[in-house]
Amino acid sequence: MSSTRAPVVNRVMSWNLHAGGEDVSAQAREVARLRPQVIGFQEACRADVKEIQSQLKRMGLTYYVAYGTVRGDRWNCGLWGGNAFGQAVLSATPIAERGNQLYSQGGTEERGYMWVRTTVNGKATWVYNTHLAQAGQRTERARQVAELTRATRSRARAVILGDFNAEPQYAELGGMWSSRFRDADPDCGRAENYPACAPTADASPRRKKFDYIWLRGITAPGGNTVVGSPHSDHDMVYAGLR
Repeated sequence: MSSTRAPVVNRVMSWNLHAGGEDVSAQAREVARLRPQVIGFQEACRADVKEIQSQLKRMGLTYYVAYGTVRGDRWNCGLWGGNAFGQAVLSATPIAERGNQLYSQGGTEERGYMWVRTTVNGKATWVYNTHLAQAGQRTERARQVAELTRATRSRARAVILGDFNAEPQYAELGGMWSSRFRDADPDCGRAENYPACAPTADASPRRKKFDYIWLRGITAPGGNTVVGSPHSDHDMVYAGLR
Protein backbone atom coordinates (compact mmCIF):
# COMPACT_ATOMS: atom_id res chain seq x y z
CA MET A 1 0.00 0.00 0.00
CA SER A 2 1.34 3.44 -0.87
CA SER A 3 0.36 6.91 0.28
CA THR A 4 1.48 10.51 -0.17
CA ARG A 5 0.52 11.45 3.39
CA ALA A 6 3.19 13.33 5.27
CA PRO A 7 3.79 13.38 9.02
CA VAL A 8 2.13 16.18 10.97
CA VAL A 9 5.15 18.44 11.37
CA ASN A 10 4.70 19.42 15.03
CA ARG A 11 3.13 16.24 16.42
CA VAL A 12 4.98 14.06 18.96
CA MET A 13 3.71 10.75 20.31
CA SER A 14 4.52 8.28 23.09
CA TRP A 15 3.44 4.64 23.05
CA ASN A 16 4.35 1.58 25.11
CA LEU A 17 4.18 -1.28 22.59
CA HIS A 18 3.76 -4.13 25.12
CA ALA A 19 6.48 -6.00 23.27
CA GLY A 20 6.25 -9.66 22.54
CA GLY A 21 2.52 -10.22 22.38
CA GLU A 22 1.05 -7.73 19.94
CA ASP A 23 0.28 -7.48 16.22
CA VAL A 24 3.13 -5.37 14.86
CA SER A 25 1.37 -4.77 11.53
CA ALA A 26 -1.66 -3.43 13.38
CA GLN A 27 0.57 -1.21 15.48
CA ALA A 28 2.10 0.25 12.32
CA ARG A 29 -1.37 1.03 10.98
CA GLU A 30 -2.24 2.77 14.25
CA VAL A 31 0.85 4.97 13.97
CA ALA A 32 0.10 5.73 10.31
CA ARG A 33 -3.37 6.89 11.29
CA LEU A 34 -1.90 9.56 13.61
CA ARG A 35 1.16 10.49 11.46
CA PRO A 36 3.35 11.95 14.22
CA GLN A 37 6.61 13.66 13.33
CA VAL A 38 8.38 12.14 16.34
CA ILE A 39 7.51 8.89 18.12
CA GLY A 40 8.82 7.46 21.36
CA PHE A 41 8.25 3.71 21.78
CA GLN A 42 8.75 1.89 25.09
CA GLU A 43 8.84 -1.90 25.63
CA ALA A 44 10.10 -2.17 22.09
CA CYS A 45 11.93 -5.08 20.44
CA ARG A 46 14.46 -3.93 17.85
CA ALA A 47 13.10 -6.27 15.16
CA ASP A 48 9.53 -5.08 15.81
CA VAL A 49 10.58 -1.44 15.48
CA LYS A 50 12.37 -2.22 12.22
CA GLU A 51 9.22 -3.89 10.92
CA ILE A 52 7.05 -0.94 11.96
CA GLN A 53 9.50 1.42 10.25
CA SER A 54 9.40 -0.71 7.08
CA GLN A 55 5.63 -0.88 7.01
CA LEU A 56 5.29 2.85 7.60
CA LYS A 57 7.61 3.49 4.68
CA ARG A 58 5.37 1.38 2.46
CA MET A 59 2.50 3.62 3.59
CA GLY A 60 4.39 6.73 2.53
CA LEU A 61 5.78 7.67 5.96
CA THR A 62 9.58 7.63 6.21
CA TYR A 63 11.26 7.73 9.63
CA TYR A 64 14.83 7.74 10.93
CA VAL A 65 15.31 5.49 13.96
CA ALA A 66 17.46 5.52 17.09
CA TYR A 67 17.46 2.68 19.64
CA GLY A 68 17.85 2.75 23.39
CA THR A 69 18.55 -0.86 24.27
CA VAL A 70 18.40 -1.83 27.95
CA ARG A 71 18.91 -5.58 27.58
CA GLY A 72 19.03 -8.54 25.25
CA ASP A 73 15.73 -10.27 25.85
CA ARG A 74 14.70 -13.53 24.27
CA TRP A 75 11.75 -13.83 26.65
CA ASN A 76 9.93 -10.76 25.32
CA CYS A 77 11.54 -10.49 21.91
CA GLY A 78 12.19 -14.11 20.97
CA LEU A 79 15.10 -15.57 19.07
CA TRP A 80 14.14 -13.47 16.07
CA GLY A 81 13.27 -10.31 18.00
CA GLY A 82 16.59 -8.65 17.36
CA ASN A 83 17.64 -9.86 20.84
CA ALA A 84 17.35 -6.23 22.03
CA PHE A 85 14.66 -4.69 24.20
CA GLY A 86 14.13 -1.13 25.40
CA GLN A 87 13.13 2.18 23.84
CA ALA A 88 13.22 3.65 20.37
CA VAL A 89 12.69 7.09 18.83
CA LEU A 90 11.44 7.51 15.28
CA SER A 91 11.77 10.93 13.65
CA ALA A 92 10.55 12.10 10.26
CA THR A 93 13.48 14.55 10.18
CA PRO A 94 17.12 13.46 10.37
CA ILE A 95 18.58 12.60 13.78
CA ALA A 96 21.66 14.74 14.38
CA GLU A 97 22.77 13.27 17.72
CA ARG A 98 21.76 10.24 19.76
CA GLY A 99 22.62 8.49 23.00
CA ASN A 100 21.48 5.87 25.49
CA GLN A 101 22.04 5.48 29.23
CA LEU A 102 21.05 2.81 31.75
CA TYR A 103 19.81 4.05 35.11
CA SER A 104 22.13 3.27 38.00
CA GLN A 105 19.27 1.35 39.65
CA GLY A 106 16.70 -0.20 37.35
CA GLY A 107 14.65 -2.00 39.97
CA THR A 108 13.59 -5.55 39.19
CA GLU A 109 14.83 -5.21 35.61
CA GLU A 110 17.11 -2.89 33.66
CA ARG A 111 15.71 0.53 32.79
CA GLY A 112 17.19 3.47 30.96
CA TYR A 113 16.66 6.62 28.98
CA MET A 114 17.70 7.59 25.47
CA TRP A 115 17.89 10.86 23.61
CA VAL A 116 18.12 12.33 20.14
CA ARG A 117 18.55 15.80 18.71
CA THR A 118 16.25 16.34 15.78
CA THR A 119 14.03 19.03 14.28
CA VAL A 120 10.45 19.56 15.44
CA ASN A 121 8.37 22.13 13.59
CA GLY A 122 11.53 23.59 12.09
CA LYS A 123 13.47 23.99 15.34
CA ALA A 124 16.27 21.90 16.81
CA THR A 125 14.82 19.94 19.73
CA TRP A 126 16.17 17.43 22.23
CA VAL A 127 13.83 14.45 22.57
CA TYR A 128 14.25 11.99 25.46
CA ASN A 129 12.44 8.69 25.86
CA THR A 130 12.28 6.57 28.99
CA HIS A 131 10.53 3.76 30.86
CA LEU A 132 10.71 3.90 34.64
CA ALA A 133 10.66 1.03 37.15
CA GLN A 134 7.55 -1.06 37.63
CA ALA A 135 4.84 -0.82 40.30
CA GLY A 136 5.95 -1.02 43.91
CA GLN A 137 9.36 0.52 43.20
CA ARG A 138 8.80 4.18 44.00
CA THR A 139 12.26 4.65 45.52
CA GLU A 140 13.88 3.42 42.32
CA ARG A 141 11.63 5.66 40.22
CA ALA A 142 12.59 8.70 42.31
CA ARG A 143 16.28 7.96 41.67
CA GLN A 144 15.59 7.50 37.98
CA VAL A 145 13.75 10.84 37.78
CA ALA A 146 16.72 12.50 39.49
CA GLU A 147 19.16 11.02 36.95
CA LEU A 148 16.91 11.94 34.03
CA THR A 149 16.44 15.54 35.13
CA ARG A 150 20.18 15.93 35.73
CA ALA A 151 20.82 14.70 32.19
CA THR A 152 18.36 17.22 30.72
CA ARG A 153 19.39 20.18 32.88
CA SER A 154 21.19 22.05 30.09
CA ARG A 155 18.46 21.55 27.48
CA ALA A 156 16.41 24.72 27.12
CA ARG A 157 14.11 23.18 24.50
CA ALA A 158 13.33 19.58 25.37
CA VAL A 159 10.63 16.92 25.19
CA ILE A 160 10.53 13.85 27.42
CA LEU A 161 8.31 10.99 26.26
CA GLY A 162 7.73 7.89 28.29
CA ASP A 163 5.99 5.39 30.49
CA PHE A 164 6.72 6.62 34.02
CA ASN A 165 4.70 3.92 35.83
CA ALA A 166 3.59 6.68 38.19
CA GLU A 167 0.47 8.78 38.50
CA PRO A 168 0.84 12.58 38.67
CA GLN A 169 0.24 12.70 42.43
CA TYR A 170 3.13 10.33 43.18
CA ALA A 171 5.97 12.05 45.03
CA GLU A 172 8.64 10.67 42.70
CA LEU A 173 7.39 12.92 39.88
CA GLY A 174 8.09 16.03 41.95
CA GLY A 175 11.52 16.25 40.34
CA MET A 176 9.91 16.72 36.94
CA TRP A 177 7.94 19.78 38.06
CA SER A 178 10.89 21.30 39.90
CA SER A 179 13.00 20.95 36.73
CA ARG A 180 10.61 23.22 34.82
CA PHE A 181 8.98 20.44 32.83
CA ARG A 182 5.24 20.65 32.30
CA ASP A 183 2.79 17.99 31.25
CA ALA A 184 1.34 18.55 27.78
CA ASP A 185 -2.07 17.82 29.29
CA PRO A 186 -3.31 21.23 30.52
CA ASP A 187 -5.82 19.55 32.87
CA CYS A 188 -3.08 17.53 34.53
CA GLY A 189 -0.90 19.85 36.54
CA ARG A 190 0.67 19.25 39.90
CA ALA A 191 -0.56 16.63 42.31
CA GLU A 192 -3.67 18.50 43.38
CA ASN A 193 -5.05 18.36 39.84
CA TYR A 194 -4.53 14.68 39.23
CA PRO A 195 -8.22 13.59 39.22
CA ALA A 196 -8.60 15.49 35.93
CA CYS A 197 -5.84 13.55 34.18
CA ALA A 198 -6.91 11.17 31.42
CA PRO A 199 -5.84 7.57 32.18
CA THR A 200 -3.52 5.93 29.66
CA ALA A 201 -2.76 2.39 30.86
CA ASP A 202 -4.41 -0.78 32.12
CA ALA A 203 -3.21 -1.14 35.71
CA SER A 204 -4.77 -2.81 38.75
CA PRO A 205 -7.15 -1.97 40.33
CA ARG A 206 -8.14 0.68 37.71
CA ARG A 207 -6.83 2.40 34.62
CA LYS A 208 -4.12 4.96 35.44
CA LYS A 209 -2.18 7.78 33.82
CA PHE A 210 1.34 6.41 33.36
CA ASP A 211 2.26 7.85 29.95
CA TYR A 212 3.54 11.40 29.59
CA ILE A 213 4.69 14.09 27.21
CA TRP A 214 6.79 16.48 29.31
CA LEU A 215 7.77 19.84 27.80
CA ARG A 216 10.37 22.49 28.60
CA GLY A 217 10.71 25.62 26.48
CA ILE A 218 7.85 24.41 24.28
CA THR A 219 4.07 24.57 24.62
CA ALA A 220 1.25 22.31 23.43
CA PRO A 221 -1.63 24.76 22.81
CA GLY A 222 -4.16 22.00 22.19
CA GLY A 223 -2.99 19.83 25.07
CA ASN A 224 -2.43 16.14 24.54
CA THR A 225 -4.77 13.53 23.11
CA VAL A 226 -5.12 9.97 24.39
CA VAL A 227 -6.11 7.36 21.79
CA GLY A 228 -6.97 3.84 22.87
CA SER A 229 -5.75 0.81 20.98
CA PRO A 230 -6.52 -2.91 21.22
CA HIS A 231 -2.87 -3.57 20.27
CA SER A 232 -1.23 -2.68 23.60
CA ASP A 233 -2.11 -2.37 27.27
CA HIS A 234 -1.17 1.32 26.96
CA ASP A 235 -2.91 4.02 24.95
CA MET A 236 -1.18 6.24 22.43
CA VAL A 237 -0.59 9.79 23.67
CA TYR A 238 0.21 12.63 21.28
CA ALA A 239 0.44 16.42 21.29
CA GLY A 240 0.93 19.23 18.80
CA LEU A 241 3.79 21.52 19.82
CA ARG A 242 4.35 25.22 19.35
